[in-house]
Amino acid sequence: MADKVTYYKTYIWQEQKRYPYYRIQTTDHRVARKLKQRDNSKCTLASYGINSPVWVFRIKYSSPNKARKGLANITHANAEKTVETGVFVSYTRSDIAITRKGKSSG
Repeated sequence: MADKVTYYKTYIWQEQKRYPYYRIQTTDHRVARKLKQRDNSKCTLASYGINSPVWVFRIKYSSPNKARKGLANITHANAEKTVETGVFVSYTRSDIAITRKGKSSG
């Protein structure tokens, strides 16, 4: 029987045009941990889910291109632009979907 591979989603969008502040919303606890360890003057926790694993951070980037590259560096996955909303999203696999040898199970 084939198991369904679950993916975490991490989104990034610009708060307001021509201002260097962006929001990163993630369901991946590993990404949230990385962002919590960053300098508080550039990255702060804006909100989090009480009953669901979701974190929203406010982060400062100098340009949209650097924000997209920053998302790819944080998640170690490609950032894709969504068609519906125009925000960038990055998908990462859960820990359960990765076996001990580093190969995916799906």
